[in-house]
Amino acid sequence: MTLSGDLLEHLEAVISFKKGEIELKVTDDQLIEALSVSLIQQEIEKPSSPEIEEILNQVYPGVWASEIPGKAKNALPIKIEIKRGACSVQIKQYPLRIQDRRGIKEIIDKFLRYGLLVECESEYNTPILPVKKADGKSYRLVQDLRAINKIVEDIHPVVANPYTLLTKLKSNQKWFAVLDLKDAFFCLPLAKESQNLFAFEWENPDTGRKTQLTWTVLPQGFKNSPTIFGNQLARELESWEPPTQTGTLLQYVDDLLIATETKEECIRWTVELLNFLGLNGYRVSKQKAQLIQTRVSYLGYEITGGQRELGTARKEKSIHYNSISDKAMSAMS
Repeated sequence: MTLSGDLLEHLEAVISFKKGEIELKVTDDQLIEALSVSLIQQEIEKPSSPEIEEILNQVYPGVWASEIPGKAKNALPIKIEIKRGACSVQIKQYPLRIQDRRGIKEIIDKFLRYGLLVECESEYNTPILPVKKADGKSYRLVQDLRAINKIVEDIHPVVANPYTLLTKLKSNQKWFAVLDLKDAFFCLPLAKESQNLFAFEWENPDTGRKTQLTWTVLPQGFKNSPTIFGNQLARELESWEPPTQTGTLLQYVDDLLIATETKEECIRWTVELLNFLGLNGYRVSKQKAQLIQTRVSYLGYEITGGQRELGTARKEKSIHYNSISDKAMSAMS
């Protein structure tokens, strides 16, 4: 594995020379990050255009999502406030088919391996639901946190309306990049005293052993997760200095849009923002990234220079949203 000077400096590695040999010292966390970078470099596909190649050559490889999850370096552990007088929630896990438990075992094992989940003994419990993805083979782990959401204090949402947010774009901005942060909520740590809130029961399909697991990071399905994460990222982005003053950066929770007047400017903004995100512990989905384009999809809108229109997917979603939501809630009741 080859590590660049910039990466060694970022990892705060200590290099010493003894008896003609070179010794490299890093902590366990630093070693994991270095290995992550090495794996990501191996996974990067051949660039499809000179612009993409230019970006990949200048970007910290650790920014791209990989097996190893991100971890925000400037985020303090999050404490969850319970409503006064609220009782603990104990909802028993409903039976799961063996094939469904096997379908999410790999996910749970991965989260345990990287410390996103830990074993616990909690007075709280809410059920999980393995949901098949569109491919019909792989699974998504869903936790029904509606009962927890009812006893937790609300946080005033400051997330902008997507249409209002897009009015900040200027008509002369014709080059765009869209970045989607991967597993963004999992980048933020939960305070130890708040972790037991999100416990669930897990039965290993191979051994039959039953345990309680809980999250050490901000979980998906928790009502305040979008606001908490959006606020944290917004605070960090305030310290980012864009390379020019003629571009625009929009943030909607974990979705980012760059808009600039020229292609060259868009490349500079994209490279510097990716480096900022990566070096601060966030991960970006390379598969979903839309880099240096004149037409992009963002928050369900198709955006070109000076124009935006409702995308096909958003139109269909707006038509069927109510019926789908009702069916989903009925299935989980």
